[in-house]
Amino acid sequence: MSDHTYQPTLSQLRAFAAIAEHRHFGTAAARLGVSQPTLSQALAALENGLGLQLIERSTRRVLVTAAGMRLLPQALATLEAADRFVAAATGTALGGPLRMG
Repeated sequence: MSDHTYQPTLSQLRAFAAIAEHRHFGTAAARLGVSQPTLSQALAALENGLGLQLIERSTRRVLVTAAGMRLLPQALATLEAADRFVAAATGTALGGPLRMG
């Protein structure tokens, strides 16, 4: 059962999204620039906090579970919102009309 006060970290959501995208822990870890154990720990903490298995792992393949498929769009939207927040804070967000001549 999940803890209703649990708040996932952006690192945990990034780990989940990368594993779901690449379907390979080594590739996902390399893409994020972290070690494979760090990636695995982040996913395990996310799954434990939510009380759900998001990724099914075996020695031969990595699959996104039904719960993972249901939650992946929200994880991606959260990560995109965080990126937009940082871009807006640093003044690097593109905004306003764009005219090309």
